[in-house]
Amino acid sequence: MNLAELQENAIRHGFSHHFIYEQGGLRCDGNGPVYPPADLKIVHSNSVDQGTDPGDDATLYMIEASDGTKGMMIIPTSFHTDPDKAQLIDELRRNTQ
Repeated sequence: MNLAELQENAIRHGFSHHFIYEQGGLRCDGNGPVYPPADLKIVHSNSVDQGTDPGDDATLYMIEASDGTKGMMIIPTSFHTDPDKAQLIDELRRNTQ
């Protein structure tokens, strides 16, 4: 699957919002509340490896907030990854286990 297909799949499964990293948490749709990591869990994730340019590789995370809000966040899986986003994902993985 390519990234667009992964996004369509996430939406079909109810993950219609977009989460954006902000202030150590995730903001919903750019203007919604900022959820702290303790209120979030990764439900599923899929990675895309285009095989040609490592800068095109990414992981789509399907995330659910404690209030039931479901959204997705896409993070590059290369050396360009923001270390703050990577740290947040690591924390969410620990919350999910």
